Amino acid sequence: MNIPRPISFYNVEDDLPLLFHVIDVEQGLMILIVFPDQTTMIYDCNIMEGNKDRVIDYLKTNIPWRIDSESKEILQWIDIYVNSHRDRDHYRGLREIVSEFGGKKIGIKSIWDSGESGATTNDDDYQYYMDLRRRLVEKYGENAVVVPAPSLIPLRNFGGATVYCLCSSRDFLSEKMVMSYGEHFLLEEASTIKEAKIQHTNAIVLSISYGNRNLLLTSDSDYIAWRDKIVPQFSQFGRLKSDILIASHHGSRSFFTDPQLNEVIDSKKNPESTYIDSINFIDPAIVLISCGQKEQYGHPDEEAVKIYMENAVNNQVYTTNVLGTFVGFISRDNRWTVSRSCFTPHESTEKYSFQIGCNYDFGENKNIPGTSGGDFKIGSGLKFYIKTHDPILEPSNKVDISWEVSNGGINDDHEHQEIYYKGDHENTSKFYFDREVSYEGIHLLRCRIKNKEKNIDITRIFVVNGVKK
Repeated sequence: MNIPRPISFYNVEDDLPLLFHVIDVEQGLMILIVFPDQTTMIYDCNIMEGNKDRVIDYLKTNIPWRIDSESKEILQWIDIYVNSHRDRDHYRGLREIVSEFGGKKIGIKSIWDSGESGATTNDDDYQYYMDLRRRLVEKYGENAVVVPAPSLIPLRNFGGATVYCLCSSRDFLSEKMVMSYGEHFLLEEASTIKEAKIQHTNAIVLSISYGNRNLLLTSDSDYIAWRDKIVPQFSQFGRLKSDILIASHHGSRSFFTDPQLNEVIDSKKNPESTYIDSINFIDPAIVLISCGQKEQYGHPDEEAVKIYMENAVNNQVYTTNVLGTFVGFISRDNRWTVSRSCFTPHESTEKYSFQIGCNYDFGENKNIPGTSGGDFKIGSGLKFYIKTHDPILEPSNKVDISWEVSNGGINDDHEHQEIYYKGDHENTSKFYFDREVSYEGIHLLRCRIKNKEKNIDITRIFVVNGVKK
């Protein structure tokens, strides 16, 4: 199993991790999941002209190569595309995926559909999605496109990772776990398009469990779905508790209240159109929000973010519009982490280079040389600096240096997955960075040097393995 950076800093192939990528697709949602057995899922899609090359390149890098049973060739493909609901920012760009990964062979093997019609049905992307459903059925049979039903029974198991459906247009505890394309087509064609936001109430919500950790994919599910469907059906069984929450609807208020009726999230003032208890049942360690520029779209909502921060560990709420693509893993031995995809070495030139140096203090021992990947006892004071013989730091007024940390706590510290920059308030020179080892686990330090005058952009990673005293 090929494990990409930065996850390879934490894993070896024998760990058989579940990998997930919350891809920065601006105002939309797209999550790539590679299960331990390499089954590949894409949950929603939002590829546009402006991000097409970047997103396709990312998929090419992170979708595994496997032997195709039909052609016997080594290929890349998507086993399952989950269309959580038929809003354009959740299905846009499927044409590009099929073109890049399958062409006439169709690079998507199956679709899970919410079973709810979209608010609009005339745009080209919608028509392509509906046509793709028909072509998959023609090629692979009726069960290539299904509508899953919410159930306490796992919908699928891929390499030991179990997938639960918590919400769709189907009824809870239906006799059949999935409804085939043909069965659902008869019902859908007989119905009319409903009010615009019913697709949010009936969006596919998935809980993925592996190694006693949970990843929760909430799509654009609204407070009605959680108040009337998900919480009553699953909360008593502990199914909702999740370490990693992908926040609903780009961090919108609609997860907690009706934004068309209420200007604020206030359950006392608007008890019939507000529901906040869902976040208590989820009880996340970290919350990730996929969103575009706030100035243009108004996401994420400040009140909603405040509620997420109050319920996440150490205010661990992060957005793609600020930090870009997130990549994470869950291992079969319960380790997990979330990091930024940019925590990987990079250099724009072969002419210049640098390394991150480290000395540390522990107890009475001072200025001990430290190496990347080495063990550092909790309580050690680390002093990082830039090592180079090249003139990349001159002139200093043309050099931008950023230091960034991505924690990967384990065992009792597993909920500590903080991602943060060196603060402007810190007194040390921009060429230095000081920190104390606070948690057990593997923590990444990222140093990026940009020299505008010399057109240099280089990133280095230093790995700190925090161990108990």
